[in-house]
Amino acid sequence: MIRGVYFLRPVMDNALFRILKGINIKEYCWYNIISQDEVYEVDYKDDFFKETYYDGESFFQCIQDDHYVIFVKLQAYFEGGKFFDIHAYEDFQKSDCQLLFLIADGNFVNIYAKSQEVIGRLYEQAVANHCTEIEYITDENDHRTRMDVR
Repeated sequence: MIRGVYFLRPVMDNALFRILKGINIKEYCWYNIISQDEVYEVDYKDDFFKETYYDGESFFQCIQDDHYVIFVKLQAYFEGGKFFDIHAYEDFQKSDCQLLFLIADGNFVNIYAKSQEVIGRLYEQAVANHCTEIEYITDENDHRTRMDVR
């Protein structure tokens, strides 16, 4: 079974928006896991995310602003979904979380999603963004033991 998509991203402006723009960003509520967030405004002086929770429209607007990602963990839910910080794939499967987004060391991207259609769109977007080492994350090749970036 396909769990998600993995790729290496090149340096790009507004990385979060460019990676996610192939899906309907606004249909989700987005949680920024602050303990696993090192995203800065372009001047590197201020934290990019000002909130822990964003509705879809607010998140969509936010990630269009200039930012630089070192690492980040984001979780997306449909409205009314029960949020908690997920640390294992099995917990992701059982949860209301629809999409779990991880960037480590600035360019290693892992995105897990429950929808195969969303995974396909994210894969296509990675190709469009000229990412490298793009591959589907499957039951067979997923070696991640923790759903964390730190």
